[in-house]
Amino acid sequence: MIDILRKSLELFRLIPRSDLLARVTPTHPTPDRIVPGEMTIVRDGVDKWACFHCPGGCGETIKLSLSKNRRPRWTAVSDWLRRPTISPSVRQTNECRCHFWIRQGRIDWCKDSGPPSR
Repeated sequence: MIDILRKSLELFRLIPRSDLLARVTPTHPTPDRIVPGEMTIVRDGVDKWACFHCPGGCGETIKLSLSKNRRPRWTAVSDWLRRPTISPSVRQTNECRCHFWIRQGRIDWCKDSGPPSR
């Protein structure tokens, strides 16, 4: 029901279209359960991981620690429409060099994202 409501609100442009939707699970997902357009939040009493495909298209799976006992760590929340927000920003150091924020399910690219200028 929530998905239908969110899609309707997006269709009528009352809210922006979401790039990512959150799914909460108590166990770490297998690679085939991490799908494009979805962020899996692993929560078993406490938040543990946020897993999703890199939005830059490199194909890498990003796994962010949400544990308060680890460094670095991120926080992940999702609203009632399943739109995740991650803080702080995410920076890929691989060849795609993505740097972005995830806010209410939207990917907000940072200016320093992408391959270095030559």
